[in-house]
Amino acid sequence: MQLEHLDFLSPLGRQYRLTLAWPHAFAPAQGWPLVCVLDLPQFEAVLAACEKQAPQACAVLGIGYSGESWRDQDFTPALNGEAGHASDFLAMMQDVFLPWAYAQTPLNPQRRLLCGHSLGGLFALQLLYQQPELFDALVVSSPSVWWGDEFLARLLAQALPNAALTTPVQFSVGEYEQSLGPAEEVLPEDKREQRRLRLQERRMVDGTRELAQALARQQGGEPRFRIVPGCNHSQSGLAALPQGCLEWLAD
Repeated sequence: MQLEHLDFLSPLGRQYRLTLAWPHAFAPAQGWPLVCVLDLPQFEAVLAACEKQAPQACAVLGIGYSGESWRDQDFTPALNGEAGHASDFLAMMQDVFLPWAYAQTPLNPQRRLLCGHSLGGLFALQLLYQQPELFDALVVSSPSVWWGDEFLARLLAQALPNAALTTPVQFSVGEYEQSLGPAEEVLPEDKREQRRLRLQERRMVDGTRELAQALARQQGGEPRFRIVPGCNHSQSGLAALPQGCLEWLAD
C-alpha cells in the first residue's frame, strides 16, 4: 500500500501522528472503505492483516502520537473531576483527521469502521451516543469497563439514539484479562496475588460481556462478543482488531 503522513499540533499543544495507507490501484467508484484505528501499534497490526489478506479492499487510517501520549485524556470524558478531553478529540477527528484522509484519496463516506482498544474502545462506545452517524460500524477490543466507576455500564444503560440502533459493534476481550495467564503464574507469590486481585477487581471479561449484552438488548439480536484465546490485555487488541476489520470488509 502507499502511505501518507500528517503531523498535527493541536490547540492544546499535543503532537499527533496520522498515517493513511491505501492500495496501489484505482479506487472503486464509491471510493475505498475506510478503517480508522486508534493508536499506532494497533494500526500497524490492522494494516499488516489487510496487506496480507485483503490488499485491494480498503484504506486504513492510524491515529496516534508523535511524542507524549495523551490517550488517558483524549479518549475519556470529563467526569467527576477527571480531566477528560474526549469531546476535543472527537472535534479533531471530525474537523481535521477525517477531512485530511478524504483529501488524500477517494474514500467512501458510507463505509467507515472505527477500531479502538482499551481506552480507545471506551472512546468508540461514546460515539454511539455523541456522533452515531460518524462510523457505520465499531470494533471494540477490551474496553476499559472499570474506568470512572464503570462509566461504560452506566452509559449503555441509557437509551441509544435512533441512528445507533443499527450500528454493529463487535466486542472482544483477552482470555487472561480477568485471571492469571501463564506468564503471571510464575511470578513470586506476593506479586502473583496482587495481580490476581487487580484482574478480578477490574472484571474485564465479565464487564465486556455485559456491555455486549446491554447493547444487544437495545439493538435486538445476539451479542457480538468473543474471547480472544491466549491473550492478556496488551495482546488482545493486536489480535482482535485485525480480525474484526477483516470480518467487516467481508460483510
